[in-house]
Amino acid sequence: MAAEADADTLQKHMAGTYHNLRLGVGLIGITLPVALWLGGMLLDREALRSSMSAYYYSDAMRNTFVGALITIGVILYLYKGFSTKENVALNVAGFFAVMVAMIPTHPADTDGPLLTAHRVAAVLFFASIAYVAIFRASDTLSLIRDTKDAEKLRTVYRSLGIAMIVLPLIAVILSTRDAALKSVVVFMVEAFAVWTFGVFWLVKSAELKATDAQRLALEGKLQAVTPIAVPAASPGRLVQVEP
Repeated sequence: MAAEADADTLQKHMAGTYHNLRLGVGLIGITLPVALWLGGMLLDREALRSSMSAYYYSDAMRNTFVGALITIGVILYLYKGFSTKENVALNVAGFFAVMVAMIPTHPADTDGPLLTAHRVAAVLFFASIAYVAIFRASDTLSLIRDTKDAEKLRTVYRSLGIAMIVLPLIAVILSTRDAALKSVVVFMVEAFAVWTFGVFWLVKSAELKATDAQRLALEGKLQAVTPIAVPAASPGRLVQVEP
């Protein structure tokens, strides 16, 4: 039987598609700040810009900045979560990621009101992902046999979610300060926020691959249950209905 006609192989291919989409989102988040910095330095021959968003005005790196955000936004919209609430949050995050790309910051990145459309879109993007990390990422942890490992992962997800709320707000506040401070600090705070986003997606992807959660969902072997039906020590709410 050809590999293409083998049911197990096809299932692995389909589950692998979801996994690769997740890896792509995480890797873009991890590499984007470094790419902007190195690209601006090597191609534009300029020092670090005042923020990541300021690279919209970079001749060499504008397409990288806009393209990366739109790619993340589209993937977040196309990717389906493990619950309706997660899926809605990912769709909202995808929308605001595109808005961050399409609505540029002010050229000087200091003028104007504190809450510009660009900054609001950026904060809401991170807030949407933070919701997923804090409230929805633990849904699949009930598939992990070692309860202690599941609890540790839940703590990691919640910590990353909190960071995705705090760091963007700090960046917005600092962006109104003097240029000397902004020249490095704001970019780095934004970079850590984006890295936190990327790390969350990579860690969560590793968890889903280890538990085979996506394949189980494709095969109809996962079921959401009420918290009462889940063992008290389990942090998740999805259970496997077949061995």
